[in-house]
Amino acid sequence: MRQCWVMAMIKEPFRCEDAGFFGPDSISWRISGPTIFPGVVATGAYFFLNPWLANIGVSNSTGATDPWKRIVLTTEYMFAIYFGDRATAQHAADVVNAMHDHVVGTWGPTGDREHCASEPRNLLWLLIPYGQGALDAYDAYGPRKLTLEERNRYWREESTIVGRLNRIPDELMPKSQAEVDTYLAAERANLALTESALFVSDTFFPRPRAGLKQALLALPVRAALSTGVALAPDYLMRLYGKEPYPELMKAAVKVTHRPLFSALSATPVVQDIIPMAVSAPVRKLVSRAREAARTGNYDRPAAGDGPAQRLRTVI
Repeated sequence: MRQCWVMAMIKEPFRCEDAGFFGPDSISWRISGPTIFPGVVATGAYFFLNPWLANIGVSNSTGATDPWKRIVLTTEYMFAIYFGDRATAQHAADVVNAMHDHVVGTWGPTGDREHCASEPRNLLWLLIPYGQGALDAYDAYGPRKLTLEERNRYWREESTIVGRLNRIPDELMPKSQAEVDTYLAAERANLALTESALFVSDTFFPRPRAGLKQALLALPVRAALSTGVALAPDYLMRLYGKEPYPELMKAAVKVTHRPLFSALSATPVVQDIIPMAVSAPVRKLVSRAREAARTGNYDRPAAGDGPAQRLRTVI
């Protein structure tokens, strides 16, 4: 296994020269509030059932020693892409692309073939479940459900911006909810619970009889994750060897937690509680992006025509 973490995701000194590739009117901004937490939990349920990605993720030191940190890094990246100006988003993409190029590994059933994190097929299995989880979480816990056109708009944004930032060929990125549904149904046959996925499952679902620490963590961790588990398709939970929540329980979780998420979303000081908790750079980035969008006060462009400007001409 080769691995490499190259530099900070969000470079200093921080600048906000423009509204970025998305901006305040995008669906991506709308669904990146407090409801993104259960969305990220649901994303994890998808991600680690991909055998070669689970192996790569767990073999990587961050995935093996601190799966929560691995999720935080992914969330930090997505906030940089969605809320950063174009230079910030491009820098984050360059950092992650460089890191992914060096994260490779093998998986027993495929023999000596090396799987690289930057292969389009592998990137799709991160970006599409992330978007699906975020959309489903907003529908379940947000102020209202998204319309089909709003979901399709989100996937068009992902296809033309996030896909290109991650070097995924346009023809591979789904551009509608129907295409996403088809993709997820097709990938279902490739999912499996491997030893690596079981390691992650035991981390997020500690077993009370596995020791004192696990016994103390079991109930609060499961309570915290319940909002995301209620969104995960039943077949994912069965692959993990877990009994899916009954439909009545799923409905109860959503009904009881929706007022909390609604209150968080409606309160300016805590509407960005997730980026506030992710990291100081993300907290600063999101706060500055919202301020600039509200006031129109952006930083003067820096000298030079960097990668973000070159991508701007393409998108």
